[in-house]
Amino acid sequence: MSSSRRSFLKKGLFGGVVLALGGTGLAFYPSAHLASPTAPLVVLSSASFQVLVAVAGRMVVAQGADPVAIAHAVDQALTRVPLEVQAEMNKLLGLLESALPGLLLDARAQPFTRLSPEARDRVLTTWSTSRFAIRRSGYQALRKLCLASHYTEESSWAAIDYHPPTGLNAMAYDDSKAGTPEWLAAQARGDAP
Repeated sequence: MSSSRRSFLKKGLFGGVVLALGGTGLAFYPSAHLASPTAPLVVLSSASFQVLVAVAGRMVVAQGADPVAIAHAVDQALTRVPLEVQAEMNKLLGLLESALPGLLLDARAQPFTRLSPEARDRVLTTWSTSRFAIRRSGYQALRKLCLASHYTEESSWAAIDYHPPTGLNAMAYDDSKAGTPEWLAAQARGDAP
């Protein structure tokens, strides 16, 4: 083996070790604390909650949208899915947050929660058009969960000029609340039909 080839291999191995050690540090770069939960978290870890608050703040730009309330609503919605899906959601949020894959795939060396709002938008756009299916489908899952959580709240309806059905059609509206914590509590009290 020639000396130039050995030199290249040594440099390559050294570079790989440096990247691995540096990457390990990036993987443990702490998340920013954006908001404190207003209620106990059921499914989301505290780190996942912070990432979801950051995501909701960029995905739902409607007037009056509260990223903390949206993150709590998503946490509650996730109680109705299998445990494997709950675990996958926490992993997905961890992947979005981590600076190591961020550096490798998006050329960013900071966790998602530490980015500026504009940089978060760029990362989310990159996820939405990524060549990796996990990133594209993860983006769509987060987007749909955040939007659905916001627009199912009655406080958001006035901004979009939505009025729930009345008369005979009101029964469809009542059925749409089936399974929610409020509906379950009313069932337990015997208040609901």
